[in-house]
Amino acid sequence: MSLREGGDAVGGLDAIRGTLPGARANARSVAALTENPGCTRRRVIDAAGVAAHELAEKLGHPTPRGQSPFAIEGGNRFEDRLKRRSGYELLVDALARYVDLPKPPDLIVEDVNDIGGRRYTPEWMDARVARTDDVLSQIARGDEHAPHIVDHPVLRFDLTGVTVNLEPDALAFRVGEKLELVEIKAYPIIDGQADPGKLASTAGQSAVYHMALRATLERLGFDPELLVWSVILVAPRNFGRQPVAHRIPLKKKSMSLARVLKAVPRTPDVLATLPDGLTFDVDPAAKLDGVALRWALRNAVESVPALYVPECVQNCDMAKFCRWEAWEHDDPARLGRTVRDNLAGVHSLADALRLATSGPAAGEEELADVAEALGDTYAAIQRARARVPTAGVTPPLPRASTP
Repeated sequence: MSLREGGDAVGGLDAIRGTLPGARANARSVAALTENPGCTRRRVIDAAGVAAHELAEKLGHPTPRGQSPFAIEGGNRFEDRLKRRSGYELLVDALARYVDLPKPPDLIVEDVNDIGGRRYTPEWMDARVARTDDVLSQIARGDEHAPHIVDHPVLRFDLTGVTVNLEPDALAFRVGEKLELVEIKAYPIIDGQADPGKLASTAGQSAVYHMALRATLERLGFDPELLVWSVILVAPRNFGRQPVAHRIPLKKKSMSLARVLKAVPRTPDVLATLPDGLTFDVDPAAKLDGVALRWALRNAVESVPALYVPECVQNCDMAKFCRWEAWEHDDPARLGRTVRDNLAGVHSLADALRLATSGPAAGEEELADVAEALGDTYAAIQRARARVPTAGVTPPLPRASTP
């Protein structure tokens, strides 16, 4: 995902990133946004194109991220085998269970990654977007000379007020009156079953691609319903190299994703709430030592509100820092979403205990209902403790029954 040039929002995001290398986000980061859409910190880091894992490492809270290099290389080899090394024939064979595609040499493939020019420049990305738009238009019109498969498309769409580019490995093609979406993964499908966590992650990423592809079709003037509400997953069968395909429904997940993103505040509105002059490039001249750099960066990052919950550890590179911050400030969110939501307006667990035992102080009238609930809970705990045997006295063990 890359930011387009121009616009006040992009200018503000560029200032936040400063001279730091731009990060190329992907469907995982968009899916993570929907997991915790209220987190301004994650929104700003992703929108500005800052590498969250590098930021966390500089703050002293590194997070192991992604797959191992071995797993990534294995995935690349598997995908390359299905595509170029077999002339796409292995991929066509794997998909035959669901779609009937012609075999090479009759198969027409458009690899958008082969656009000329210097790679990963704005001009190269623009050219790939334009070629993707052109090819999808041919397919949607039913042009008899349109490609059967589009490899490495680039889908451009609006993500909460910032134009972004998504670069799926997915393939889109037309079968009859419908467009299909394919995702290739290297984790095994054993006896028809895949790892539930990996399958859920694939569904989440595919839902992002599905949303972007629907938006692209609509932008080009075509009915987005051309796209089937599913993705065809192609992965190794058992532990071998033979590919197998399975269809994963996406309608509920895709529609939920679209609803969440529609409800999320737009990026320009989020930027308007941030401190003037905010930047994560706190030492562009590289003059600060390690400790000073960490403190300066910590002050900058903490000026952007976070919405930490323990589940963040599963999908956010900043989670370890935000967890440390939550413990440092005694934030109720460290106990989970339910506690965070029920104690809205209560800034620390120490405040929660004070409300439970002493009630709201002057000026805290809006917390009266929270204080009442906490007081009732505290009283119930105290009654339960009163029924427990005196501390230090071990109750007798139950007598073993006679068989």
